[in-house]
Amino acid sequence: MSGAPGAATPAAERRETARALVSSPLPLPTTTRLVLLVLVAGAGASFAAWWWLVLGQGNWPGAQLACLPAAEGAPDAVLARFTGCVNDVRLTQSAVVLCGPLGLLALALLGRAAGRRLSLWRWSAQPDRSSLSARLTAVLPDEDGGPRPTLWVRGGRRIGSRARASGTVRKPWIVADSHVFALPDRQVEAMLRHELAHLRLRDVGRVRLAVAAWWILLAGVTLPVGVALLLDPGLLAAGLLARMPVVLVVLLLTLCAVLRVREHDADLAAEADPRAPLGATAEHLASDVPPNRRQRLRRAVGLASHPTSATRLDVLADPARAWGVSAAECLATGLAAGLLFTELALLVASLMPGRAQLAYGITGLLTGWAVAGVVVVAWWRAVAVGHRDASGGRAARAGATLGLGVLVGSQLSGRAAGDWVRDTGTADGLATALSLTDAPRAQVLALTVALMIGGALFATWSTSLARAARAEVTGPHSAPACAAAVVLSGLLVAVPLGSWFLFARLAAARAAPDIRWSVIATPWWVTGVLVSVGGALAPLARAAWRTGEGPTARRFRPVTVLACAGVLVAAGAGWATVGGGSAGTSAASVTRSSGPPATVTARPGSPATTGDETVPIEDLPVLPPKDERTARLRADTALVCRALTLGGTVIWTDPQRRRDTAELLGGLDDTVLRAASAVLLREPTGPVDREALVASLLRCDLYFRYHR
Repeated sequence: MSGAPGAATPAAERRETARALVSSPLPLPTTTRLVLLVLVAGAGASFAAWWWLVLGQGNWPGAQLACLPAAEGAPDAVLARFTGCVNDVRLTQSAVVLCGPLGLLALALLGRAAGRRLSLWRWSAQPDRSSLSARLTAVLPDEDGGPRPTLWVRGGRRIGSRARASGTVRKPWIVADSHVFALPDRQVEAMLRHELAHLRLRDVGRVRLAVAAWWILLAGVTLPVGVALLLDPGLLAAGLLARMPVVLVVLLLTLCAVLRVREHDADLAAEADPRAPLGATAEHLASDVPPNRRQRLRRAVGLASHPTSATRLDVLADPARAWGVSAAECLATGLAAGLLFTELALLVASLMPGRAQLAYGITGLLTGWAVAGVVVVAWWRAVAVGHRDASGGRAARAGATLGLGVLVGSQLSGRAAGDWVRDTGTADGLATALSLTDAPRAQVLALTVALMIGGALFATWSTSLARAARAEVTGPHSAPACAAAVVLSGLLVAVPLGSWFLFARLAAARAAPDIRWSVIATPWWVTGVLVSVGGALAPLARAAWRTGEGPTARRFRPVTVLACAGVLVAAGAGWATVGGGSAGTSAASVTRSSGPPATVTARPGSPATTGDETVPIEDLPVLPPKDERTARLRADTALVCRALTLGGTVIWTDPQRRRDTAELLGGLDDTVLRAASAVLLREPTGPVDREALVASLLRCDLYFRYHR
């Protein structure tokens, strides 16, 4: 990139480097940072749509009650029609939830279009008819075949010394402050080149769209939901009110980071202009006025839209600095991934009811691709320019921060605001409890450690793969190789990421150890993990084999790290599965049809316990002893459904308990529950009929919610 050895000056070498970076087929930092905004905004809009359009409408009682059979029929047919109808309603609800991101996009597009004209009115801008337009023409590239930007001059009392790019791709314009007339020609041309670079990189419209989306989330989601919670506070109000502002601030900080990064990209693009005098951009930046007190305060809290002049000059002096990936960026990516997964998993699960493990794996795949589109591309860029952020130690620490961000993001989700199943009185599949606040501390610690080590493992693999594939800034294979790495990364993290969230969901519900163990004691899970590990090692081993330099210790060092980290991740997952037991639980908890049934423990000293012993769920006095049950109690749907939802797995797996449960269901005046009773009594000692189990829980859920 530097030309003939010894023939180019350092300034010319920097220009060549800047030209290579901005013309690289790899996505620029501005592009990947914008992906974070898309993830967080989409997750927030999805939750808001569910809050207003599903939960706020009572989960559509008319549609769900219409699923109740009007007449008797064959038991299997009754159960199939009922569960199929309820699942169809939930699928429709999921489609409605998707209206949130689509509505946000539509409103953001309208806001962006209106904002362009409003900005001209607010700035009192007028079309320029002076010699300033000639200066703009002088800096336009000769080979630029696009539309010529229109120059506007900003008037009014607030006079600065800046210019800004705006408009659309077809009708671009540049708005300059009136004070620009007094600047030297060299500085004016450098300023205009910078704004033309924004238009050439096409980041103006995308950034305006992101700004509009943030304001819409503030005015259309956070404030209305907050007012609704304040007017009608419930058990979930405190958790939601604490989380929504935090997510909005994270989105704002990410937006400000995008605004700062785009300035670096535009500086490099302006510096790469072959017609510009060497050092003109740096000279213009050095002449910037010192920031005032307000600007210094905004920069201190991360809300500045422009980087400091010193930072911009440092990037111009070493253009490769712009292609680093910091721990803060990884943390923000993890937060976005955690928020996205909690919303996306519910939508995917509604497409395949009864296959939670597969649904979480598919969600892990989609989320993994989104994360890889940010951090894997960023690490690929860092390796291509030899940035120190791609070194083993720094990359591993950034990866651990990525994993920590996923944990924090999952807990900042509205789904973690409390026990939705308990506090909303519904076991609806879209009201999943994910809060780890009351989960056993040992399990939470194990999940945290496993996630952070997994993140470090992912970062080490990504950077090692980029080095093994000889990542480069330019070239015919640079972009395809990076895209292949992104696709492969999503495939490798699908099962581990999906399994982690499934473990977290079971830990939040304080599920029994045998239920947690059943997640990994399956051929599907083992196969997925083997594919992940094998797929991670195969490219590195192949690249090391083809080098011809021999398997040196240095070359195989990443593989050693991968192997050691894999053992630690497996140990953490095992402890999260079998560790903790019932110790540390402080309140009763139940999972219904939204997850596997769980045992319940009670606080020591409560009526359900004696001394410090924990009473198993099957011994809780849900119903009187069998010989004391009157006909009225046996025919009470509320009591029977309460016993059903609190009974845990034992009432289905134990033949005698299953027979007792079936007899109770058969004595109720309900078509669905009587059909489930008939199916369960058909073979009490055989395998549990899943359709009867699910239909019974769904029917009881509707009864508790609508009292019908």
